[in-house]
Amino acid sequence: MSTRGKTLSVLIASALMLAVVAGAAMARPSGLAATSAASTPHLGREITISDLDNMQYGPAIAYNWKHREYLVVWENMWGGGGHDIYAQRISDQGEVLSWFSVTAGANNRMQPDVAYDPVNDQYLVVWIYDVHGNGSDWDVHGRLIPWNGDDPNPNEFAICNWASSQWKPRVTYGRAQEEFLVVWMNAPAAVPTYISARRVTAANGGLPAGGFTISSGSENRDHPDVAYNLARNEYLVVWDVDYGGASTGLDIHAVRLEGNGNELGGGEFGIAGWPDDEARPAVAACDAADQYLVGWQSLQTSVYNLYVRFIRGDGTMDGGPEEIGGSPFNETEHDIACSISGQEYLVAWQQYSGSPTGPSVWGRQVHSDKSIAPEFGIIAGATGDERTHPAVAGGYVNYLTAWEHDRAGTSYQDIHGRLLIPHLVFLPLVIRS
Repeated sequence: MSTRGKTLSVLIASALMLAVVAGAAMARPSGLAATSAASTPHLGREITISDLDNMQYGPAIAYNWKHREYLVVWENMWGGGGHDIYAQRISDQGEVLSWFSVTAGANNRMQPDVAYDPVNDQYLVVWIYDVHGNGSDWDVHGRLIPWNGDDPNPNEFAICNWASSQWKPRVTYGRAQEEFLVVWMNAPAAVPTYISARRVTAANGGLPAGGFTISSGSENRDHPDVAYNLARNEYLVVWDVDYGGASTGLDIHAVRLEGNGNELGGGEFGIAGWPDDEARPAVAACDAADQYLVGWQSLQTSVYNLYVRFIRGDGTMDGGPEEIGGSPFNETEHDIACSISGQEYLVAWQQYSGSPTGPSVWGRQVHSDKSIAPEFGIIAGATGDERTHPAVAGGYVNYLTAWEHDRAGTSYQDIHGRLLIPHLVFLPLVIRS
């Protein structure tokens, strides 16, 4: 999940209310109260982001506020088994713009993420690279890409090439620092997995310092995510820790970092530590509120439910965990983004309601004042066809959600998306330098 930098020059208080035709209503699973139409976002038309005749996985999204468009990246698997990375530009009106290949050459590239740099009007896309072509060693690579994808020098570069394999890279942009921060999980042989990071200079892709360890120990650490808080020029990195026992299970931990990567606030701290499993965290920052929202899936009895917790900019907890989903079905694979106003979040997740209907995608608005709107359906699963692994990014007046979309009657999996516009949007006119 990716954040955006911004510079405010003039803020003119004007109100603009947007309304679009809502998408088709999505039936709610039994056991949940119906939501009010007045309190749920309008859904734009469903967008086919990519329908290449193969399998496409793991979308990630960044918002470009200078050109008012989104960039969606994903992993593409060809029929012969090769994996590479593609990208598609989508306007914040839902227009499908140009698409392009992010990577080229031999060996597999997987698990992409993306962040936007407004100073240089470019993106950094990161992924894992199969160094030897046999799956024995995976490194973190990246590529700086101009906003329109038109790049005369499409060379990728190594962000981490340690002998241990690296997995699940995530990237965010630090506006005040004018750097990207990339985090990932290391998986060395016969050693517990651990979390590391590296700074990347936005102007030229330089690496001002070596990679550094964020958290390690005798337990496995996995599923890192990172968000940048412009209000403090700080990052919050989150991950899960596997304590391995039935009475402890998986917990969610975090650490605050200065813009230059130095550890802050007494080091690592816990966010969720119930006796059951809390796993796969996601985090977003709303810098206008000087606040983070951390989400995770928690194993409750026999199903996973989704929870979030507000974290103040100084790293202190702002109240207890809040249940986001609460359905009787598994709620997993969520993502979180803040709007460009820096005051409102959208949480999106996949929800499996049982055979024969495949997983669907749901969402919920969470406000920086800790009020939470009712959940709503984004896209329904179809019989035998799944809608999975949603990603979300926030724009000026809407959010874009993308997901993996089984193509009916085929063995192919596409990438689809949808714009979500809050029911009432009062938009300050912002002039940016």
